[in-house]
Amino acid sequence: MLKSIKTSFKDTAIYGFGNVAVKIVGLILIPLYTDPKFFSTDQFGVLGILEISAIVLTSMLASGLPQSLTRWFWDKEYKDNQKGIFFMSLSTQVTVSLLFCLALIPLSGSLSLMLFSKPDWAKVITYVILASAIQSINNVINTLMRLQSRSVLYSVTNLLKLVSVLSLTLYFILSKRMGLEGIYLAQVIGNGLIVLLLSGYTLKNSRVFFDKIIFKSMNAYGFPLLLANISAALFTVIDRFSLNSLTVLKSVALYNLAFKISSVLKLVLADSMKLALGPMMIKRMDSPDNKRFYSKVLLYSSYALMIGIVGISLFSFEIIKVIATSRAYWDAVVIIPVLSMAIFFANMKEVTVYGLHIAKKTRIIGIIVVFSTILSLVLNFLLIPIWDITGAAVATLLSQFFYWYACYYYSQKVFYVPYEIGKLTLMMITGAFLSFSGLLLNGLDLLPRMIIKTLCLVSFPFILYLFNFYEPVELQSIRGFINKWSKIKNLKSNLNSLKGITDEL
Repeated sequence: MLKSIKTSFKDTAIYGFGNVAVKIVGLILIPLYTDPKFFSTDQFGVLGILEISAIVLTSMLASGLPQSLTRWFWDKEYKDNQKGIFFMSLSTQVTVSLLFCLALIPLSGSLSLMLFSKPDWAKVITYVILASAIQSINNVINTLMRLQSRSVLYSVTNLLKLVSVLSLTLYFILSKRMGLEGIYLAQVIGNGLIVLLLSGYTLKNSRVFFDKIIFKSMNAYGFPLLLANISAALFTVIDRFSLNSLTVLKSVALYNLAFKISSVLKLVLADSMKLALGPMMIKRMDSPDNKRFYSKVLLYSSYALMIGIVGISLFSFEIIKVIATSRAYWDAVVIIPVLSMAIFFANMKEVTVYGLHIAKKTRIIGIIVVFSTILSLVLNFLLIPIWDITGAAVATLLSQFFYWYACYYYSQKVFYVPYEIGKLTLMMITGAFLSFSGLLLNGLDLLPRMIIKTLCLVSFPFILYLFNFYEPVELQSIRGFINKWSKIKNLKSNLNSLKGITDEL
């Protein structure tokens, strides 16, 4: 099991490198997006609505295909026909993407009226539809790379996409003054370029194949997940849609900035761990030590994520002052700890829900996410009129907690795993206390503020130690890790040792 955990975190580091680049690009562009010379506050709010609309659209286009491919790819019965399973999934996705483009592009003007009460953004919405359609095709190819543990190829191709998208975005905005149109035209070109670059890899791993029985089985498995994906996307973005309906675009802009900063944690840590661990969680479903593996994955991933939550929450004020060009965005600092804690529960859900996937109880997942979305909608409409962006953030936190607990409760019924809930609770309380303490320190001068915040961050693992959080074998591993990596002269050999990590499966 130790080798599997090492493999997981090695792949997480590689995926994380690619995802770090995603966020670096996002952070590089925030000063541009918040610069009044190029975008007004309202336009930044429009960008936030377009971004979440793209998330919903991509989830609709996915049709549950990446999850179905993941489940059937490692099925013992079809292990000898992986290329055929991939071909069937990819060709179906291409067909779905094409049909969605043909149906939605003529409606771009109507969608602009529905979202913004004017048709001015019709062309931008057309680019959003095209970019989402191509991204959905790319997602199936990315799923194959994850299933084959091609983490380096995954990260390199995504880095290439980021470089091209960043370069084109800067060119279209700074030179061509295309505004929001330039942002999404760059995404269309960048996504299309990656699909073309991966065409050789795609063809190499494809075999023309179609089986009606398998196709029906995959759709029966994937359709509830399609509904779950759409509901999950709505669940993720309903806070900003609600703000758009109940407040002004400036509130959407502030919330969007806070969400972008806190989502660094989701993309760099939570999503990277999900990319690395997802295939392995399914791959190990028949292993004798699988339940202990799942339990430790939840504990260790939550631990790594909580360190990030404490760090980004404590220093959120300094981050906003650095990256936001206008002081109008500084008020977003108050909701970053709340949104960051919501990501903690989102990550816990991503791990505990695998019990339902393994038991093929995807219908339950769909029901849970629908109820979670309804709860989020109700909470947003109750709390936003009272607390504005803080109300939206609190609604997101409470909804994410409910989403996780429901997945945990029903997963345990069909596939019990002895998760260490006591330690997770201790970690959550400690992390929340340190995260929110940063808001009380923002009135101090810079030097004492930075010193105290740094001490708070460093104290996190030691506070847990005082409450007997660590097992003796974990303390021994931590000491060994520190001794190994603290020796700078052995850095090359230590890095080379990572190449020898392989999964015993």
